[in-house]
Amino acid sequence: MTLITGFLGAGKTTLIRQLLEKAPANEKWAVLVNEFGDIGLDSAFYSESGVAIKEVPGGCVCCTTSAAFQHGLNQLIRQYNPDRILIEPSGLGHPKQIVQKLRSDLYQDVLLLTGVFCVLDARNLQDERYTQHEIFNDQIESANGIVLSHSDKYKGADISFLNRYFGDESKAQPELFMSNPMKLDLADLDVGLKDVLVEEKVSEHPHTHSHSHSHSHEHEHHAASEDCLLNSPWHYQKHQDAMQVLGWRWPIEQHFNEEALQSTIEDMSTLEGVYRIKGVFSIDSTEALLVNVSRGEVSFTKTPWQETSRMEVIGSLESNWPVKVNIQGLEKH
Repeated sequence: MTLITGFLGAGKTTLIRQLLEKAPANEKWAVLVNEFGDIGLDSAFYSESGVAIKEVPGGCVCCTTSAAFQHGLNQLIRQYNPDRILIEPSGLGHPKQIVQKLRSDLYQDVLLLTGVFCVLDARNLQDERYTQHEIFNDQIESANGIVLSHSDKYKGADISFLNRYFGDESKAQPELFMSNPMKLDLADLDVGLKDVLVEEKVSEHPHTHSHSHSHSHEHEHHAASEDCLLNSPWHYQKHQDAMQVLGWRWPIEQHFNEEALQSTIEDMSTLEGVYRIKGVFSIDSTEALLVNVSRGEVSFTKTPWQETSRMEVIGSLESNWPVKVNIQGLEKH
């Protein structure tokens, strides 16, 4: 069992896809994805991986003790009996609680957690939007290994700050992995085993998890501003802590204009308060455009697709970016 954490847009999915390509031919691998949103987008990004994918979308993503997370993990184990499971929590998930769950009595004779990795864009270490976020720090502190992403875009100041951040020799530091392109080798996945031998085993204590966040869910009949795109047949909005997510899903027969879509997504990526945009938009009956936006950096990838189009935008709760999200008129007619 390998846990791959990282804040919104850090590059968790990219790293997992790279690892799946290295999976030994004689082993069965599986991925458990715990998403912040409700519509299940990550299956699109793993559509060509050829491994078992189990999504646990929606709900309280930080509450890994929830029945949904446990049921999803148990179902994955029962159905596929994989040799290795990669868990990708939401960028807003609490890894300390995930580790506690996986090392509890419940899974003592079933799973061995061999490593906890945090995918980190070192440029964010100088950005208070990230460094003052509890979950961002929780992910770093919980990691046996730090996998540095987007390293080709680092400047000298980023490297210097990174060295200072992880340079305190008076305390145990996670192992750093930096390469371009970002990667892990199979041998790296067991980086956490030495910690298991010295850690006191965590016992399962029911009803000990407390909530310090609030949730707001609005579905289908959401009253929106006239400027906000909520013209799809299904949509929702919810928030957790200081973050909010808006999601949409369109009918399977609805296709989008590729050029207009790219232009509009690039405009949306510049909106203040937007951390993350992920989407899959059908451009014809067999192909779709995968949309991936982080730190204002936009990428588009074509992929075989015969399911519904969908999109999620995640951003800060105090910002007014939702009223500016508008992609009307992009559908093909």
